[in-house]
Amino acid sequence: MYGRVYLAGGIAGLSGEAAIDWREKVARTFEDFSVQVRDPMRAKKVLREQPVISGNFHDYAGRGHFFTSKGIMTRDFNDVKQADVLLVNLLYAQKPSLGTIMELAWAFALQKPAVVVIEAQGNPHDNHPMIHEAMPFRVTTLEEGVEAVLTILGVE
Repeated sequence: MYGRVYLAGGIAGLSGEAAIDWREKVARTFEDFSVQVRDPMRAKKVLREQPVISGNFHDYAGRGHFFTSKGIMTRDFNDVKQADVLLVNLLYAQKPSLGTIMELAWAFALQKPAVVVIEAQGNPHDNHPMIHEAMPFRVTTLEEGVEAVLTILGVE
């Protein structure tokens, strides 16, 4: 195994497909290179059919531990701590993704490299200086993001 990557990016406000599909696609690529993936949508595939994932976690009460605030926070923080690198997809964001901002802050504090896929300009995550500085590697496509992660992990 070459390392572990955490797949950060928007969830709330997106369709289930939009939140899940890009993660599944890049996970298959990473697995081809023996890179372990941590996906915050694991155990949440039931949301695939949601036209819009709610930003209020209370709407998913009763769906299990990983739909609770404690479950989400604990698992995702643990995943970021265990990751060697984060791949953060911010493409097409209409508003800041609060959970993703937390994950970027954790990565910064834990000195984990983050490869951020973001438009060259116009993304709402670029408007705050601290968020901007928490993005050490910036690329504009998922393909470039995957390549950058593989390079950081030393995959030839």
